[in-house]
Amino acid sequence: MKFNPFLFFEKISRLRAALIAFIFLCVCLFAIDFFVKRYVYFEIEGVYNFYSIYGFIMFSIIIFGSRLLRFFLGRPENFYDKKAVDSEEYPGLEGK
Repeated sequence: MKFNPFLFFEKISRLRAALIAFIFLCVCLFAIDFFVKRYVYFEIEGVYNFYSIYGFIMFSIIIFGSRLLRFFLGRPENFYDKKAVDSEEYPGLEGK
């Protein structure tokens, strides 16, 4: 069978292995921050793991902000049903 890169994560074992590798990478980067000397421009950057904390907070704001936007901008599931092409009568069946 020919290899298809788009189906690589279809097997749950590959997906689980990629997730474990990603978590391991995140933990390693989190731990390295305690041993690397930083040259900071702003004082807040001197806080240990500032960028990981900042990234998590911004990610959470984006997720919860999108849920809030969905509340205001969301449409019902059948929003386009009345105007949909497949809801109209077929033109050739009018007299039959």
